Amino acid sequence: MQLHKTLLKAALLKVMKLIETHSDYYMARGNEFYPFINPIAGIRASQPCELHSEDVWARGMDKVQHGLMQLIRHEIYQRNIEGSIAEIGTYQGFSASVMNYFFPDRKLYLFDTFQGFDRRDLGVEEKLGFNSKGYDDFSDTSEELVMAKMTHKHNVMIRKGWFPESATGLEGETFCFVFLDADLYQPIYEGLHWFYPRLSNGGYIVVDDYNWNDYPGAKKAVEDFSKEAGTCFIPIPNTTGSVVFGKPLNF
Repeated sequence: MQLHKTLLKAALLKVMKLIETHSDYYMARGNEFYPFINPIAGIRASQPCELHSEDVWARGMDKVQHGLMQLIRHEIYQRNIEGSIAEIGTYQGFSASVMNYFFPDRKLYLFDTFQGFDRRDLGVEEKLGFNSKGYDDFSDTSEELVMAKMTHKHNVMIRKGWFPESATGLEGETFCFVFLDADLYQPIYEGLHWFYPRLSNGGYIVVDDYNWNDYPGAKKAVEDFSKEAGTCFIPIPNTTGSVVFGKPLNF
């Protein structure tokens, strides 16, 4: 039995080293969560050298997207852009934990149903001709699971429910960085229309899954908003094909 465990550990470590150039990994031990620093814009804080039975290896964020978040953070602090940060589509809190780590002094609003996709949004997908039957479920999450990953918990505000209803009461808030990872047309479209007017000059909105064929509604939402708002976006060559919207500075 011990030999099998040793061989399994060796095999897992070999796989991690093999795909290390594609992803950054995050390790959770108990309630502690350790994000690694991306080598594109910094030095990794630690390197896995041994696996323990109590360690849980989480899905990684690819280096391009992780590096993008670090560069956005740099620009926001360099230019003193004010505002909170937010995410729609938090799921288990992987991206949110990175945002919370990179922006230690900003309020972080997390919007999610914590029950998977809302049937109303799935209905819109079907009306648009997108087959949602093969979509992931994303219901295996909870507020407690997400909060356990946060470094600066006092700054995190969870807004559970269906967006944009879950944003009620935040109409006067301003934001410097927003990450939209809701996958479906309706929440992304509504998210862009809701957040962009509240985005500080010099702020950024990143939308995930634009060039990810599994969720075609994301691409349509970005393109519809871009045409209606008269603003352009920059595609990013990360795994899921994100795009970035920026709001001009006032010079």
